[in-house]
Order: sequence, then C-alpha cells, then structure tokens
Amino acid sequence: MNPSYFVLGYTVLCFEGKYAEVVLNLCMYHGISYLDGGSDAQHLRLCLRSRQARKLRVLLKAAAIGYTVQKQGGLPWQLYRLSHRPGLIAGILCALCIIAASECFVFDIRVTGNQTLSASEVKEMLARQGFAPGSFIPTLDTDKLETRVMLASDRIAWLSVNVKGTVAYVELIEQRLPAPATELRPAHVVASRSGEVVAVELYRGNVLVSAGQQVKKGEILIAGVYDSQTLGFRFTRAAGKVMVRTVQEFEVHVPYQYEKKVYTGEVLEKKSLIFFSFPIKVFQSTGNWGGVCDKIDIVDNFSPLADVELPLYLHTERYLPYKTEVATRTPEAALVLAHRQLSEQITQALQDGELLDKRIRTKIGKDGVTLYATVTCIADVAQTQEFELDLKNQK
Repeated sequence: MNPSYFVLGYTVLCFEGKYAEVVLNLCMYHGISYLDGGSDAQHLRLCLRSRQARKLRVLLKAAAIGYTVQKQGGLPWQLYRLSHRPGLIAGILCALCIIAASECFVFDIRVTGNQTLSASEVKEMLARQGFAPGSFIPTLDTDKLETRVMLASDRIAWLSVNVKGTVAYVELIEQRLPAPATELRPAHVVASRSGEVVAVELYRGNVLVSAGQQVKKGEILIAGVYDSQTLGFRFTRAAGKVMVRTVQEFEVHVPYQYEKKVYTGEVLEKKSLIFFSFPIKVFQSTGNWGGVCDKIDIVDNFSPLADVELPLYLHTERYLPYKTEVATRTPEAALVLAHRQLSEQITQALQDGELLDKRIRTKIGKDGVTLYATVTCIADVAQTQEFELDLKNQK
C-alpha cells in the first residue's frame, strides 16, 4: 500500500459489478485517484484516501449508486479509535514512564566463567544476597555484594560484578572441591545377575573373574581391597563393566478395559504480564471452573533486541479440560500394545548389551493379554556395593 494512504487514512468501497464503468468514469472525470481493492467478476472494490472517499460517496449518492464500506484504516482512524479508549492511552503513558525510569534498574544478568555451576544457580546465589533483575542500580554496592556471595558459598573462589547500562556482567572462578564423600567410600563391584562372564572392562579395583567363568548373583566381581604383603591391605572404590551372558524374564499385561481422556474441545486461559518478578493478571477465561485438565505453560519474552533480554514476560497458562471414560480395546489392539511395551522394557534393560535370543509366550485371557518373555542376552551386571572398613582387625 502507498504510504500516503496510511498517513492520510483510507477507505475501501465496494460496488456491484454492473456499476463498475459508471464509478470509474466518475473517478476519472472528477480526478479521484484510487487503488484496486481486490475486485472480482461480481464486485468492484476501490481503495481511496479518506478525503477522496468522502467526495466519491457524495457523487454516488447523487447518482443513486449503492455501495458498502468494507474497511477503514490508516493513522487517523487509529488515532480516532485510541481517543475513545482512555484506558489504553493511560497504559501507553504508563509504559513510557516505566521505560524512562527503567535505566535505573538491572534488566539482565549474564554469567561467565562458570563450569560446574549453572548460570541459574549463580543467579540464585546473587538473589539470596538481594541482587536480581529489578535491582536499583544507584544503590548497588558491587564490592559488598561480591564479598557476601563469596562468604556465603564455598563453591566460588572469586567473583566480579560489573553493571553496564541495564545489564550486569558476572565473572567468577569456581572453587576446586574435593571429591564427594560417597566417592571416597570403599566398594566392591558385585553381580546383579547370574551367568557366564564374556568380557571385563576394569576402571579401578582388583578383578576376581575372567571370561568363561560362571558367576552367581551377589558374587564379588571386582574387589575394592588389595592385599599386599609389604603395604598391608589397601582399599578403593572398585569400578568397571562386567559383560555376562545371562537370562532375564519379563512380563507385560495389557487389559482390555482402560480409562481414556476425552477432551471437551474447550480451551481456558490465564494471561499475566511479569515485570521483573511481579505478576500482573491481564486476562482470565477460566471463571470458577475446577475440573480435571491438562495444563500448558507458555512464557514469551518481550525483547525487541536480540542481545538483551528485557525483564518483561507474558505468561500464558492454557488449560485443556477433559473427562475420563471407560474404553475397550480389542484383543488384537491389546496384543500390539503389549508387544510394544515389552520391546521398550527389553531395550531399557539391555542398554549397552546385546540380545542373543528371545522367546515369548502369549496368554489371551478374559480381562486382557499377557506376554511372558525369556531373553538370553549379554548385559553389564556390574553393581556397586559399598562396605564398611573394619580397621580394628587390620594389621
């Protein structure tokens, strides 16, 4: 559309096709310019500037030619509509005031230098010391803030906070921590299942089994104890993989009758504007409804700049009401579902293992379908088992 049409305002007039020649001749004779408004075989549509549209409407009335106003738009029309909505004008003025004052507040916090700590964890530490998006910049004492954060956390060795504009840049160096206490406790690796050892991958400890050996459930495969005649007993936390040829049993039952969700087709919503951490409810269509539903949370950030995240969000809570009713599946459908669930169970159990043989027995009963599977596979049966040190009996 020509920009002048938007600035001066425009009107789209629609006429019956039989008047097309007369209307166009009127426009040409009186010097009325127009744009094609999307004409077809039955109708003629002209898009005119508002002033010229008023002139043409007078001519059409004198010529007894009928027409309809399909659309009015442009800047004057928008201003006219705005003048009849004082609440919206007040909101715009309020927003402009907020924007003017926003330079005194922190909008975004960016964290660098973190390795094991996530950015959200660092922001939580800062928030506990009173620094978060929305903090008043003129009263911010970065030296005190850095000291308080380092004293409160044993995971940060050094911290620096620099505010540039409305963005706070946080740099840190993490404290080197010793391994967790659980990692220092001695442990054996034992068999979670019985079978024949195929391969052993040792990470740490004293291997007690080898390929081709039969092991039983609970038997120690990799010991966390070294026996040395010169140094005595030494303890460690044994670790490794022990691949064993084993047999596992699985059972899956799928009933014919089940409860299913039936959605009502209604969509209920709550919308809130979140400015910094303050929610402002702007819309709600849920009323006093209190039934069961699926809930979807959507958070959109209002940020016209790609590299700055403004602290203004639209939080939408969408509810999809449903009812539950008893449904019945056919034996064929139950069998298909049972096989799918069985396959998922076997895949989850084997993970890095290898399936060698699978035998399935099917039972079709009065209330559902049951599958019994006997699976021969190669699987990792290594299981960590901690033990207590008996220092009194050690020499």
